[in-house]
Amino acid sequence: VKVARYVAQDNNSVVLHCSDGWDRTAQLSSLAMVMLHPHFRTIRGMCELIEKEWLAFGHQFARRCGHADGKMEQESDSQRSPVFLQFLDCVWQLS
Repeated sequence: VKVARYVAQDNNSVVLHCSDGWDRTAQLSSLAMVMLHPHFRTIRGMCELIEKEWLAFGHQFARRCGHADGKMEQESDSQRSPVFLQFLDCVWQLS
């Protein structure tokens, strides 16, 4: 909400960058775009958004969901973080 508010109400630019840029950066920018522009609330817009913000920046879907190597080891668990699923839930909550 803060990102969308800075852009829409305050007419400010915003720079987002989390530690690696694959997870929270994509999540925050995507949610802001969904809030700011109705195009990203359409099926086509959501597809473009996922391609632009998640795929193009290299989000590690398999590793984050725990499907990277098919093993359920503690080492692979340390990389598990279902950020994309959380993003989808946030979009559902917004709608």
